[in-house]
Amino acid sequence: MAKPISEYFPGILARAEQMRRFQDLINDCGTAERRKDMIMTAWHGSLISSEECRLLIEAYGLETA
Repeated sequence: MAKPISEYFPGILARAEQMRRFQDLINDCGTAERRKDMIMTAWHGSLISSEECRLLIEAYGLETA
């Protein structure tokens, strides 16, 4: 019988779960300004990478000119 995928990629799956939970928190923020503040705070606190920060800002349509 094949091993569960979590045995092959435990770090990736754990990070995906963390990001899903973080996105739930972002969704609960309400305003776009608060969402962006939460994302930027997580980035400045080294909780997310600059690439994850960029992707989240794009996904939520929070780009600035």
